[in-house]
Amino acid sequence: MVAFGLPMSIPGKAHAAAFEAIAPEQLDSWLAVAEDGSVTAFTGRIDMGTGVETVYTQAVAEELDVPVSAVKFVMGDTARTPEQGKSTASNSVMLNLPPMRQAAAEARLTLLELASAKLGVPVQDLTVKDGVVSVRSNPGQSVKYGDLIGGKRFNITVGIKGSGITTQLLGRATLKDPKEFKVLGTSVPRVDIPSKVRGEFKYIHDVTVEGMVHGAVVLPPERGAKLVSVDGFSRSIRGVIKVVTKGNFVGIVAETEWAAVQARNELKVTWSPGDSAGFNDIYTTIRNAPLAQDMTEAQVGDAAASLGKAETVLEATYHLPFNSHGMMGPSCAIADFQGDTLTLWAGTQWPDGTRRDVAAMMGLPVENVRLIWFEGAGSYGRLGVDDSAGDAALLSQAVGRPVRLQWQRTDEHGWAPFNPGAVIKVRAGLDKNNTVTAWDFESWTPSHSTGERGNILAWRALGTNPGHPRLSGGADKPSYPFANMRVTTHYTKEILRAVYMRSVGGIQNTFAIESMMDDLAAKAGIDPVEFRSRHLTDERAKAVLKAAAAKANWKPAHKSSGKGDIVSGRGVALCANNASTGSIATIIDIDVNKRTGEIRLKRAFVAFDVGRIANPDGLRHQIEGGTIMGMSRALKEEVLFDGAAVASVDWATYPVLQFSEVPESIEVVMIDSDNPPLGAGEPPNITPAPAIANAVFAATGVRLYSLPLTPDRVKSALSA
Repeated sequence: MVAFGLPMSIPGKAHAAAFEAIAPEQLDSWLAVAEDGSVTAFTGRIDMGTGVETVYTQAVAEELDVPVSAVKFVMGDTARTPEQGKSTASNSVMLNLPPMRQAAAEARLTLLELASAKLGVPVQDLTVKDGVVSVRSNPGQSVKYGDLIGGKRFNITVGIKGSGITTQLLGRATLKDPKEFKVLGTSVPRVDIPSKVRGEFKYIHDVTVEGMVHGAVVLPPERGAKLVSVDGFSRSIRGVIKVVTKGNFVGIVAETEWAAVQARNELKVTWSPGDSAGFNDIYTTIRNAPLAQDMTEAQVGDAAASLGKAETVLEATYHLPFNSHGMMGPSCAIADFQGDTLTLWAGTQWPDGTRRDVAAMMGLPVENVRLIWFEGAGSYGRLGVDDSAGDAALLSQAVGRPVRLQWQRTDEHGWAPFNPGAVIKVRAGLDKNNTVTAWDFESWTPSHSTGERGNILAWRALGTNPGHPRLSGGADKPSYPFANMRVTTHYTKEILRAVYMRSVGGIQNTFAIESMMDDLAAKAGIDPVEFRSRHLTDERAKAVLKAAAAKANWKPAHKSSGKGDIVSGRGVALCANNASTGSIATIIDIDVNKRTGEIRLKRAFVAFDVGRIANPDGLRHQIEGGTIMGMSRALKEEVLFDGAAVASVDWATYPVLQFSEVPESIEVVMIDSDNPPLGAGEPPNITPAPAIANAVFAATGVRLYSLPLTPDRVKSALSA
């Protein structure tokens, strides 16, 4: 099959003096019903390919009693949708389903009242099916939603609680009891997949604007380098419109994308030397970096005294690398600067945040900037800051025309904000009954949020960016409520620009926690699943561990097996330490080639409790996709450095898991309940790394303390 996706052309438009704010207290800001009965819903939240648009569609269809096919969404357009903050942290279903359901329920109640007046019967005598209101005793007496309000405004005011990411609606309508659900809780097919399969879906990379030209950025060769001079082109490039320099920002505008790329490669730019220390030994860099703040994440009992009294004390230090988000489609945006207003088309995860940042960078009132969101090619945190939007805005201002700018692969791998590395030290003590009586957990890491606000790369190049002091990605409490516990984060100053990556510190912390738990179980001579279960008090956490073990047919007496160079093992990992995300347990079977050090994934078993399930197929896909991504980060992914430069700037130097390397099967147990829905996108990504490391330990008897679990590291551990 050969498919072509044709770009979507957007006509130029007259810019308003300013873009009006959307009033969240107006029901019309959330829902509209057309004359044909179709429903358009509006949300500031966006869908980066995880399928939440489908769940939002289900929620509106459920509460409004219309077919799923009748609902369409407008997402992330700052001139059309309410401000709802950033779409991160796996909270899209948890936080956005309530306001979308409430908006639909308010609309349904209003429509029933209009139908009551039109049909001359009390509201309680009416029923709704597929957008048609009927009299219960006389179904032939009916009226369609479209005939009641089609094309008109509701003019209903609702109460607002919270703001941005926590915005909730308060109204007269009562939400449906989950026992009455007909749409939520069912596997409604993804609403975006058909157009993606047909090649019709419009990613941000496919968008064109009438009259647009193309841009490219020239980035420094290494961190800390400053612009010295720009000295023309090494050869003549046809179609170049302008070379733009401002501070340390260097950009090019050309008539075509190819001309812009050629010009980027041929422009003679001189930079000063970068950071002299470099980052080759990244873990020494982390441990020796100046501290921003020490933070106690948990303090229970007296961990130090208990370690002194313990029968057995184990201590280990774990090294977790910087990771690249590795978007398959690099950062891309279009900017149209006209007069004193700016329109942006971008793939950001934070439409309002990117809008505010670009407005501040350009010296514009935020109301003079509109951002129209289109889906990007993967993100998982990367587009918490959208660099291309800032680049495109500067170039559009310089030439007075719409400019489309797409980073190159080396730009994306080399200069996108990274998921920070960490050095984690754990000390744990066992008493004579083989119970963990002491837990001391210390993490040295930069914050995972320095890049999310006030840190667009172009703004940094201008030297006027305010930065962002928020601290995130620190040490996590374990899933086990130990009697004596101290958990500490030593936040370092920024080493490289950073932004969270599908779990804010989750892989780093869980790798250390679950590796240590496996070593403690081995020291105690107790089966790893049994040892974990003994230290759990939360019944939901116990249930996922039990469910995963049952699915995998876990045998307490399981031993490694194999002949010759190939040995087999299985490992388990649990994460149930976050009140906003679900509890998950993962068991992975592997083969290890002791001669080559290669780890071969065979089977994975995952049990997940995420509360009430909105869409079973959608959740299953999140579990499978997150598990594979976690496996890739476990086995392959590590940012490499050459002095102050990033050396892993392509898919050869920053490899990801290949189709041929995924396990033979991923078997999933989803535990449904009446508990409120929790975040599902991040946890499946967290547990594969420790589960694989524990499987290597089961197969070979050696412990790996650093990610990724490369063949060289396996061979080195076996040799030692």
